[in-house]
Amino acid sequence: MSSAVIPIMLLGIIVIGVLNKVKVFELFAEGVKEGLYTIFNLFPVFLGLFLAVSIFRASSLISVFSSIFEPILSFFKVPTELVGLVMLKPVSGSASLALFSEMVQEYGAMSYISFNAAIIMGTIETLMYAIAVYSGCVNKKMSYKVIILAILGNIFSIILGTFFAKIFFNI
Repeated sequence: MSSAVIPIMLLGIIVIGVLNKVKVFELFAEGVKEGLYTIFNLFPVFLGLFLAVSIFRASSLISVFSSIFEPILSFFKVPTELVGLVMLKPVSGSASLALFSEMVQEYGAMSYISFNAAIIMGTIETLMYAIAVYSGCVNKKMSYKVIILAILGNIFSIILGTFFAKIFFNI
């Protein structure tokens, strides 16, 4: 029955459109044209994000950033193993999910680092991706204030996530 829901819904839309004397196929073709236009406008943004994430993961930049941010992270008691995840999550959800999976395999599902990584995965927004898609779709530049506030929200999420993970693990 569940496999029939989408065809029934499409058939219902077509029937309602025909009964209301709407040119269903012309509207469908127009919607496809608008969708292709949106994809065409967003493709450079997606390509740039994909290349940046691929270069970041392939290079040793994660270890470089870990050593740079270690004093700040240790002040807030955030494990340095989470630097790669913290750096990737605002840019790419799928790349950060792959890194998260590697962390769970390496440290175990019930470890403090995996638990903290899971909190970060659930609280940090794919900020740069959302901003790139929004600004690419509506052809409008984002205010730097919005970006700064969103980054501060992500940082606050990391600190609070680490705090609650420490409470959960009695550290």
